[in-house]
Amino acid sequence: MPNTFEYKGYVGRLTIDADDNLIYGLVINIDRDTITFRGETPAETKQDFQETIDEYLSDCITDGIEADVPKVLATP
Repeated sequence: MPNTFEYKGYVGRLTIDADDNLIYGLVINIDRDTITFRGETPAETKQDFQETIDEYLSDCITDGIEADVPKVLATP
């Protein structure tokens, strides 16, 4: 899937904002929670995506709630 990152089953779709020199993303294969990430380079954006997923999962454990389970997306 182009313009996406995948980590631990979570898929983030990327959007480029050329005016602000920013790449930002949204996890697209969960229903309940909203997870966003961003960076100024592809590498920075990927690192933020992975750190955000790890933090989300850790926060769910700390708060005693079940993490939103990623759905498997169909591939064309």
